[in-house]
Amino acid sequence: MKQEKYSTMMITLAIIITTIVVGGGVYLWQKNQVNQPITEEVTQQAVVTPVVVATVIPVVKEEPTEPLSYSTTGVSATLSKKTATFDYTAKTLKEMADECGSEHATDYFDQLVSKFSGTTKTMYNFKYNGESQESDTFVVTLLPNKAGYTSLDQFKKDFDLCYAGGDAYPIMLNSDWLLFESSCGSGYSDGSGKPIGCDEVKKVVEPTLKLN
Repeated sequence: MKQEKYSTMMITLAIIITTIVVGGGVYLWQKNQVNQPITEEVTQQAVVTPVVVATVIPVVKEEPTEPLSYSTTGVSATLSKKTATFDYTAKTLKEMADECGSEHATDYFDQLVSKFSGTTKTMYNFKYNGESQESDTFVVTLLPNKAGYTSLDQFKKDFDLCYAGGDAYPIMLNSDWLLFESSCGSGYSDGSGKPIGCDEVKKVVEPTLKLN
């Protein structure tokens, strides 16, 4: 009887141990299956893709400043520009001075011309677009201030014209530039009734001229 009871207890104990071992194995297997995708997900989330931020530095191209400001608002005109070398001679300047009654030393204009040697003048031609009598173009000329004039009187003393119909009268200056402007003829009308285009342009453009 005791032997049977002992055998029964051993069998029961074996069953309990087997159950514990199998159950533990199943638990560990299930836990591993649950943790594996979580680990992969965490790993995927932990991978940080580096983002490269490119800094674009704009290249600013500085345009050269136009030496002359003007406006053609209020008149139909077309602007064209051309350049030419300084073409005054000492003889021409002396004759201009004599016409205006301005006196200078004998070699004064030779020295003046040498200061402007090799310089370039720029002519702004404002052409009236409508039907017109002659002249239909108002011309503004810029010349570098190589003589270092500081006043309009100094400028005029050397370059003034004292007759009508000239093409380059001293008007204004700054430390860099001398500005001349043309006349619009002698005021003669051909009787056609057409406007003098130069006058029409000059009335609008001249008040807006400014040296920069």
